Amino acid sequence: MNKSFIIVILFISVLSACKYTTPPEMLMGKWYVASVKANGHEMINDYLDHNTRYLIFKEEGTYQVGLLDSVSEKAWMVHPDKSELIMMQGSPFDDIKTWKVKASDELIYLTDKHNHFNITLNRKKELPEIEIAEEDALIGKWVIDKMTINGYDNTDKYAFSKRWILLADNGRFYNGSDKGDQNVGYWKANTSLTEIEFYDQKEQEKPFITFNIANNTIWYEKQKVDNSKPQVRVYFKKAN
Repeated sequence: MNKSFIIVILFISVLSACKYTTPPEMLMGKWYVASVKANGHEMINDYLDHNTRYLIFKEEGTYQVGLLDSVSEKAWMVHPDKSELIMMQGSPFDDIKTWKVKASDELIYLTDKHNHFNITLNRKKELPEIEIAEEDALIGKWVIDKMTINGYDNTDKYAFSKRWILLADNGRFYNGSDKGDQNVGYWKANTSLTEIEFYDQKEQEKPFITFNIANNTIWYEKQKVDNSKPQVRVYFKKAN
């Protein structure tokens, strides 16, 4: 047998015996979210808009979600031997923190442990210019769109699916339901348009609740009494 052929066969055998790993340096950089599939169905437009379809994994171990993300303490890490990515402060996909990851120089594939979500990322050299939405876009009626428990959709079990929030242009808000009960107070958005703060009184220093602005939704997380309680998030979308 040809000696060169034998060497090639041995080389291929050695490579095939190597365990697949994902070193962290393969993930570092800027990425465009090309696909978000939930149970095999393309759902990217339900989760991401033109400002949030980006992930940046930074060398110092923090990550950025979208073009407008100003929160710097989001931490990420990889277990190379498990090909496991951990996004410790919540990922853009229903706050699932642990992902199975496969990566090449130009592509990343993410899958949650239940194989519910399958995410495809493409490497980007440069990010587009930031298009910041005007605060006026928040004005109007918002209705409950989804409720998740520990990152998974449980909307059909939510007891308050008919609630709504009206954000008025004079800084007032009205929160009610189809049963007629209603709360009134004041609202304001932060300068980066990533949060809405709600106040009982206009001169109040601290908000009684804060909503996040992301993916064409506003959402809040119910406070947990202790760590044994599930993580519950309620999402609102703009009414037509």
